[in-house]
Amino acid sequence: MNILIKNVRLLEESGERKDLYISGSRIAGVGEKPEGFVPEVTIDGSHRLCMPGLVNGHTHAYMSVFRNYADDLPFEEWLFGKIDPLESRMTPEQAYWGNMLSFMEMIRTGTTCFIDMHMFPQMCVKACADSGLRALITRGLVGADRNDEGGLRRLKEALDEIDYAASKPKAHVRFGLGPHAIYTCGEDYLRFVAETAADRGLPINMHMAETRKEYGDCLLEHGMSPVAYVQKLGLLDVPAILAHCVYLTDEDMEILRAPGISVVTNPASNMKLGNGFAPVARMLKEGICVCLGTDGASSNNALNMFRELGLMTLSQKGAAEDSLVLTAEETLRIALDNGYRAAGLAEEAGRIEAGKLADLILLDEEAPNFQPKHNWKAALAYSSTGYEVTDTIVNGEILMRDRQLTTIDEERVNAEIARAVKDF
Repeated sequence: MNILIKNVRLLEESGERKDLYISGSRIAGVGEKPEGFVPEVTIDGSHRLCMPGLVNGHTHAYMSVFRNYADDLPFEEWLFGKIDPLESRMTPEQAYWGNMLSFMEMIRTGTTCFIDMHMFPQMCVKACADSGLRALITRGLVGADRNDEGGLRRLKEALDEIDYAASKPKAHVRFGLGPHAIYTCGEDYLRFVAETAADRGLPINMHMAETRKEYGDCLLEHGMSPVAYVQKLGLLDVPAILAHCVYLTDEDMEILRAPGISVVTNPASNMKLGNGFAPVARMLKEGICVCLGTDGASSNNALNMFRELGLMTLSQKGAAEDSLVLTAEETLRIALDNGYRAAGLAEEAGRIEAGKLADLILLDEEAPNFQPKHNWKAALAYSSTGYEVTDTIVNGEILMRDRQLTTIDEERVNAEIARAVKDF
């Protein structure tokens, strides 16, 4: 499809207004009409701000069915007392609708790509194909060692899912392996997953140093930090996405600087579960690729990346007692450039340039919270609610037009979610 967005303000062009041309899955031109271009759809951008879509660097999309269910609890009770028992009873169909509910929220609030750890093979792929969202998908892995029957089954499911995706041409997905955490995976199993990832050329996606207890237990059991432990096991020998990283040593900082490693901070989830504040400013200073994520809706209660932008910036300033510690521009770089890098898309997307993937969002620049129009990057970091987004485009397909979803039947999703939660 050829899409023309006329006279739209471009965040990357110092706020200048230009015509934007999309052909197929990619941007065909910025400001200058490509030869022979005939638009099939024209969008009036005269009161819109255009920017690359946001990347949610860490979430569990199926878990939106657990939203507002297990709140105000200590981490261990939340995870093992409430969420794990629910997951064990959850069906693949319920997981599919949980994904679709999450995607409704993501599309409405400007997320065009997400990095997911899930427990239900093929359901996230199917939901991506049906909705049009882009993702890096990793099946969550738990096991004691390389001979553990359950661990082997989960790993096989993760690899089978890659083959399944080939039958879903509209699924714009990439894959990795998702060992859940050092406290749910045995040492030999983690080595086996690392070996498999290296053999298959797959990245690792893992929870890392999220709680003080995880950090302390690792010191007692292995004599080293969680980051040093997984490096020893080979999990950082491939591209790795490490969620949380709240508790880090100076040596950990050095390890995390390596090319191919991305850290995803999840401020709302970390604060809500009482796990503290990741040292984002310090990591940036050390040259670490820091990204931004929401975590799942069971611990965040929202999958709104603009909300997360504001929380990250403000919490870092407050925790450091330094108003200069994280600027609006740095915050957007974390959510955009670093997010696309973690997702393996740094060369293909994340910029409004000819040839890049057309993963874009438009925002209503006349929203009252955007007035007056002093500084657009500050407005996005400090003022936006996420619901200023009017249009969402992924891979050149319009997923939301004038705030109306085009690929998801919202009424059906809400009905299926209401039915699903009756079983909880």
